[in-house]
Amino acid sequence: METSPGSRLEQVLAEFAERYGTLSRAREQMRALSVTARSGDGVVEVTVGANGHAARIHFVDKRFRGMAAAQLGASVMEALTTARTEVAARTAAVMTAANLLPALPAQPVREDQPTRSRPHGPLWGRRSSPGSPVPPELGEAVMALRDSVCDDLSDSSEMFRTETDT
Repeated sequence: METSPGSRLEQVLAEFAERYGTLSRAREQMRALSVTARSGDGVVEVTVGANGHAARIHFVDKRFRGMAAAQLGASVMEALTTARTEVAARTAAVMTAANLLPALPAQPVREDQPTRSRPHGPLWGRRSSPGSPVPPELGEAVMALRDSVCDDLSDSSEMFRTETDT
């Protein structure tokens, strides 16, 4: 049974809206993500953002003053590593919940690499046959949706860049 182009378009747009909402929620969760971890000796707390960078290092009390430099450094690194590990786990959970994990690039995004071009083909389904023209307003709407998704994905990939990537 063939569905009408109008009902197929409504279905595609509803699927797109649902997917876009999922992506938007995931992006907001990533923007808000931060983890604070304390070293095992309780001397240092480190807060790390979604990008893995330390946003705050806090010495819990004055015990750090009596520590050797190497011991204090080890406490800072322990808290930093614990926080980064938790950020990675939470990031994976957000991405998995949004069904984004398989879509992430295998290699980190680098500024010296060329930017991916926008897709030229249809976003969903198969191409229309040459005998069934697409109304211009539908074509414009699909292209606007494509541009919006590509822009949002580009913005989202910024969160995963690190200092070593630039």
